[in-house]
This record gives sequence, C-alpha cells and structure tokens, in this order.
Amino acid sequence: MAEVTKFGMLDRLSPTKYLAGFKSFLAAMEKKDESHYLSFGSKVPESFLREAAADVRVLGIGSGSGKADRVILREVLQRHNSVYSRVVEPSGEVIEVYKELVCEDTSLGAVKFDWRQQTAEEYFQTKEDTKFHLIHAVHVLYHVEDIHATLRNMWEQLADNGYMLVVMASDKADSGRLRHTLSDEFAQGDRLKTCFRFACDVKQWFDTEGISYVTSDDNININVTECFKEESEAGMSLLDFLTNTLDVSSEPEIESMALAYIRRNSSVVDDKILLKETNEVITAFKNGMEKK
Repeated sequence: MAEVTKFGMLDRLSPTKYLAGFKSFLAAMEKKDESHYLSFGSKVPESFLREAAADVRVLGIGSGSGKADRVILREVLQRHNSVYSRVVEPSGEVIEVYKELVCEDTSLGAVKFDWRQQTAEEYFQTKEDTKFHLIHAVHVLYHVEDIHATLRNMWEQLADNGYMLVVMASDKADSGRLRHTLSDEFAQGDRLKTCFRFACDVKQWFDTEGISYVTSDDNININVTECFKEESEAGMSLLDFLTNTLDVSSEPEIESMALAYIRRNSSVVDDKILLKETNEVITAFKNGMEKK
C-alpha cells in the first residue's frame, strides 16, 4: 500500500475545502429542513426543563451554523424565561452565520449570547469557573485535539444535576462503517488522534469514568449519487468530506475503496444512490457522585 499523508486530514490541511465538503454533505441529506435537528432538542430531559433555576446557563462547544443550537435553546425556553448561552466556536464565519440566524429568530430574544471565537482547547485553557446546567457538543468532537481531555473538561464545567448532550456519528451504520473501514486500511497511528471518532468512543469514556448515560439513534439518508460522476464538483467535494481526505480523487486507492464500499452498502431509490447515516444522541446526567 502506498504511503498516504492526506487521508483523514481534510479538516486540518484545508478548512476551506472541509467547509465546502460539509456544505455538500448538508445538501445531500434527504432531510433538508430543521426536522433533522429536532431529535437533538427533544433529548433535553424533561427533568431539566422542569427545574426552576433562575439563571439557566448553556454551553455549546462548536456551533455548526447554529441550527442545532437553536433547537436546543428553544426546548429550554419552553420552561425557562431566560437563558445564558455561551458559544465556543473557532470560525468567525460560522459565528456570523449563527448571529444572523439569531437576529432572524424572534423566539431567541430571551437568550443572552456570549460569543467566544476560540477552539475548545483555547477555551478550556482559560480555566473558566462558570458552571453550566446544560453542555452540548453536536458533531464537533471529531476535530478537537484530544477527545478524552475535551470530554473531561466539559464534565468539569457541568454543574451538579446538570446534563451533557453529545451527538456523534455511529460506527454501526453504513457511513460509519465506511469511515471505520478506511481508517483500518489507511490511518497511520492511533485512530483517536484523527477525526475518525464515533459515538462508541464517547460512551467508552463515560463507562471508564463511571458516568451513566442514555442513547438514542437518529437515522438519515445521504444522496451520494454525484460521487459516481467524475465531472461532478459537488460529488467530489462530498467524497472528500465522507473520507475526510484532501482531493481524494488524487488518492486512487482511497477513492476506489470508498466508492466500492458505497456501491455495496447503499440502496437505490428512484435512481438515487442512498447511504445510511446514523447519529447517536448521548445524554449524561451529573449527580455529583461520579468517580473522581
């Protein structure tokens, strides 16, 4: 096997192309409206929503475009009159998109936002002593430097009787197994040092720390038809994203293995090639009695 240096490094070698691939991924999702995110907000526990805390504090690690955050905050606002929301996001462009979303959404008027343009590592190095009632990380723990250290830092900033909500791709569905297959073949060194991390890695950390949690699955289909069209810019961008490889078309071994896997494990509906993606929503409760 030829040495591969680009595999699993798209997000680090070219954030611009990674963002383009992410947009291609969103465009390929069969659920294109906010319904994809509703299941995340619905996992905010009823017991949390009933708590009569005067000052509800929410910490979001990474924000995507703010769509998932908005759904979660709406759920909290159903039971609380006001919310303090601290947003930790390294991309200024993404923060601006989120701010525009907030301006357009009058339902978030009771939320006081605290924007922190920082990576998770930069934020936690500041040793903030604020405790939060709800901390969430929706599809962001693939990109932190150390997933275990980030989970530990999040847990330390969680108030007793608070909840932590993490959304990660499952390694059991077709798209997750694709990443696992490619990682086994092409990853160099420890998988957890790459972006190829899964919900099982989060659950394993919780298990090791003696933290109880509940999980639920959210299934979507990804239309990967364009990936099989050589002249399709959107298709190549999507394949870059699925393999997290910079210019995967220039890495024939990775490209051919990825396409062969997708062809074997996808379904064809109305001339569309669909790859199943499963997200696991993991919710953990902090009762203050966990292993120190």
